[in-house]
Amino acid sequence: MLRRCAGRMFTTVAAKPPRLEGVVVGEILKLSSHPQAERLNICEVAIAANAESVQIICGAPNVRQGMKVPVATIGTKLTLRMPNPEDAASTVEKVKIKKSKLRGELSQGMICSEEEMGLANKSDGIMELAPDSVVGTPIAAYLDAQQEHK
Repeated sequence: MLRRCAGRMFTTVAAKPPRLEGVVVGEILKLSSHPQAERLNICEVAIAANAESVQIICGAPNVRQGMKVPVATIGTKLTLRMPNPEDAASTVEKVKIKKSKLRGELSQGMICSEEEMGLANKSDGIMELAPDSVVGTPIAAYLDAQQEHK
């Protein structure tokens, strides 16, 4: 099935419904370069109204301040395709999002692409949500609302 979000078309994966529990609408409040990694950014991200923002390390090429994005919060379980450097195949692994350090900087969640949420077979960066999206909204509710407006 083809879907449109923020002006981009992508193919959904219909084999299994995606597991989206723990993924919410977030807003990138501040963006700075990672001091130890040229391709990584340190993002300050709001994930709930009237709550402290979290720091998330992101390497997506399309990340920018002010974006509304899907955020997998601490404890969220995602099924990710992991590239195998020894051949062209990839393996599927279940990953639980946890606080971690990437090159010495704390990361408290994951900014997601359509592929990482199981909504597409391939994506070119993180998913950009509509600018009027409400921070903290569960991503499943956001996607349902977007579908209803079509």
